[in-house]
Amino acid sequence: MSPPTTWPPADAEDREYLGWIDPKSPRRAYLVLGPPTLDELVAVDLRLPSSGVRPGRQTMCDVCRTTTSPDGAALMVAPRAGARGRSGDSVGLCLCADFACSLRAREPLKPHEQSLTGMPDTRVEDVLDRIVGFVDKVRS
Repeated sequence: MSPPTTWPPADAEDREYLGWIDPKSPRRAYLVLGPPTLDELVAVDLRLPSSGVRPGRQTMCDVCRTTTSPDGAALMVAPRAGARGRSGDSVGLCLCADFACSLRAREPLKPHEQSLTGMPDTRVEDVLDRIVGFVDKVRS
């Protein structure tokens, strides 16, 4: 596992998880969650498609539900934990290649995106729920 050259990211405290594409192996990526998001530190080894991430491609991220990532989004697959993973069972997720979903969820809503009824903005909590749900699927 090779971390990016600038590690940790300057905005790490504003993220519910950290992730990166391995600079020495562009078909591998890593997702790391820990306290307070989860009770323990968890790292997930992800595989990217053979075509890699295609920047500029308009693919919606399953976590932040946007298409605005400058690096694009790609299907990332993780083997399940335990015997199921050893037998080839895996879980996939379309995820922003820059792993900045937490930051996007914190961006102010545009006027046309704001609730007319005063409903609170739950994007940060939704990102957290979706990423933890993915990790739970990997671990189960």
